[in-house]
Amino acid sequence: MADRAPAPHDAEQPPDAPRRPLRRALLLAAPFAGLTAFFVGWELYVRIRDLRPLTLPRPSDVIRHVAENPGFYAQNGWVTVQEAFWGFVLAFLVALVVATAMAHSQFMERATLPVIVLVQSTPVAVLVPIFLLWFGFSPWPKILTAMLFAWVPFVANALIGLRSIDEDTHELLRSVNAGRWEIYWRLRFPHSLPYLFAAGRICVGLALVGAVIGEFFNSRDGLGNAARVAQSRLLVEQLWGSVFVLAFIGVAFVLLLIAAEKRVLRWHASQSADHRGV
Repeated sequence: MADRAPAPHDAEQPPDAPRRPLRRALLLAAPFAGLTAFFVGWELYVRIRDLRPLTLPRPSDVIRHVAENPGFYAQNGWVTVQEAFWGFVLAFLVALVVATAMAHSQFMERATLPVIVLVQSTPVAVLVPIFLLWFGFSPWPKILTAMLFAWVPFVANALIGLRSIDEDTHELLRSVNAGRWEIYWRLRFPHSLPYLFAAGRICVGLALVGAVIGEFFNSRDGLGNAARVAQSRLLVEQLWGSVFVLAFIGVAFVLLLIAAEKRVLRWHASQSADHRGV
């Protein structure tokens, strides 16, 4: 007897097709699971070892302290966020201008590269007192410190991105007499965006570090000043509370960058499910 033709519903399905929703749910839950495991492990370690708060506090005590003083951390956190934000923005803009000049001119690249190496090799913290002499007790010393911390990764990634273009598309644009700036905005800049977003995720933390270091030297507000005062007066919960709030701010900004990246780079292969392994 002849074999029965398979019904439409008998057609083979991809082996992992039914598991895709579950897999995506697990991927979404993975960061929360990792953070929960980290803090639970920390809590258990402190309790089991019976450590003093001065040595290592319980995360539950620190979180309770922050929840009991929301105004204090909101006010100081807002000051630090503004300093880090403007330092981040300045680092991005200056890096993009410098990288654009380097990408279009070999002379500019050779002239600028030693300056970049010099900035990268100089401990930025030693420049804060100099900024203080120049600008006094204003936000600028902290903003400039944040900018210098974030600038080198931005300029390095921007330069790579501006040069990582499709040569065939480049030749096509040149064949239709496209100008240098038209090539820049239609080809070079869009192709540099994945590199800039990758640098941005790193520079968020660096800008926060720069703002906090600036506050150590010159501030009556901000989480850096709160941590400095707590360290000098042995206010353990305030010290760790400042650290926790800074970490939360960093995570929040990184998540915002990731959301912006997914929206801006919908056309890029890095945002496809296949390239993310989903």
